[in-house]
Amino acid sequence: MLKTSKARVLAYERETSVPEPARVLQIANIFNVNPRELYQARPAGHVDQIRDLRCYAGLTAAEFAKTIGLSRTTYRDIESLAILPARDDGTLPLKMASALGLPLGMIHRALDHHPAAAERRATIAAHLVEVFKRAEVIHHPALIDPDDEMLTRIAEQLRRPASVVCRLVNYDLGRYRDLLRRYEIAKVNIAYAQGGRETRARAREVEKLRGNIDRQPSAVASSQLRFLAEAMSSQQWRTLVDLPRRSGPMYDFGATLNDPNVRHIWNGLLARGFVKVERRLNSILSLSVTSYGLDICRNQRPCYACLYPRITAP
Repeated sequence: MLKTSKARVLAYERETSVPEPARVLQIANIFNVNPRELYQARPAGHVDQIRDLRCYAGLTAAEFAKTIGLSRTTYRDIESLAILPARDDGTLPLKMASALGLPLGMIHRALDHHPAAAERRATIAAHLVEVFKRAEVIHHPALIDPDDEMLTRIAEQLRRPASVVCRLVNYDLGRYRDLLRRYEIAKVNIAYAQGGRETRARAREVEKLRGNIDRQPSAVASSQLRFLAEAMSSQQWRTLVDLPRRSGPMYDFGATLNDPNVRHIWNGLLARGFVKVERRLNSILSLSVTSYGLDICRNQRPCYACLYPRITAP
């Protein structure tokens, strides 16, 4: 049934030979089981890595890399280090999910739970603990310079230019400073609370803010890694924020969508659900920002301002 020798099958059973992913998928189909059942038992709570998901699909690394349009070297970084290429426009996880026939959430979960990714987050968080101490010095600006040694270390982990990382870290420093201000105000409010019930409510607020302060370095490390991994290209961001100004009752996007020079930009925005296409009664194609795309613009506008400072977003 496997179109191979009896000796090879016996070698599989005796664990002296490991079958290729395509052969594992073939065996799974014969026994009518999920391919993951033929692999080593995983610890409880284990999240499958990208390599596991690829093997379950019966693809070699070379085949999968070719399917998603990457070189073997670039794909190796994804599988071994959970690092997406810096020039990606955010659609690579979608391509991976489509090639493997899996939900996008499983791809993100596999990348986030990779040991190398966890180590990166921990390293960045440790550096941010030192950087955030600057925000705790009163009457002194909480800022960091691009040539600061600590910033250089963070930039190495994020694999982005120091100038970009400097803007992102300074933005988060400002947010951290605001969090500290709210914490100090909440502590003062306890002293002026009227009655036990209000005192307990104020105390809970202080405790919650203290927890947010303690978790901030780890939270910022995770959010920066996720944002940079999923960030749109500069062309996509410029196009998305400029779309409302270009839309109009007489504007036909048909020619724009067929232009080979910009088609990849629109394909990326459409694939990620940031924009939608509608055909009107007069056959004019209309493009508009989706509610999801609008939420991205609103929530991540400060981060994109740090990433692409020359692009003004309304």
